[in-house]
Amino acid sequence: MKWSLSQLGKYTNEKFTFNETVQFDTLYDRADILAIDDTVVSGEMFIGRQRVDVDLSISAVVKMIDSRSGNAVSLPLEIQSVEVFDETLEEDEEADDDNIHPLVHTLDLEPVVRELLIVNLPTVYTESDELPGSSGASGWTVMDESEAANEKPAVDPRLQKLEALKLNDEEEK
Repeated sequence: MKWSLSQLGKYTNEKFTFNETVQFDTLYDRADILAIDDTVVSGEMFIGRQRVDVDLSISAVVKMIDSRSGNAVSLPLEIQSVEVFDETLEEDEEADDDNIHPLVHTLDLEPVVRELLIVNLPTVYTESDELPGSSGASGWTVMDESEAANEKPAVDPRLQKLEALKLNDEEEK
């Protein structure tokens, strides 16, 4: 996923299509990521005079540890992004937009794909619909939003006298 400017120069004002399979050994130091299966990176590049627009499509399966059960689970990722590589930007210059990258001698998509994978990985992932069994709390119940909306909040006994004043005030209006 690396092309020199001279290779890309052949396709000026044209679309260049690519489809590659990449293997990432590690993304970064996260204990809950077990493995990343082959990542398919495909898309189109439109090569202009001093700019290359890349329409990326990334497909990967990340094997992670389930946050609730502790079992190994597979998380499919489908990522779409449009990245811009600009020759007028210096290597150490930061652009206002995170999708604009400097283009100096070569266009390398691997760091961009790596970053997109990291950003799109959830911090917590589970395939279980059940609530964890050992939360350590007793006397708690789980209710959905409609039940919560219909339930009238209990008045603190220390504030019951104020509640009575509020009701009297509303009756006078």
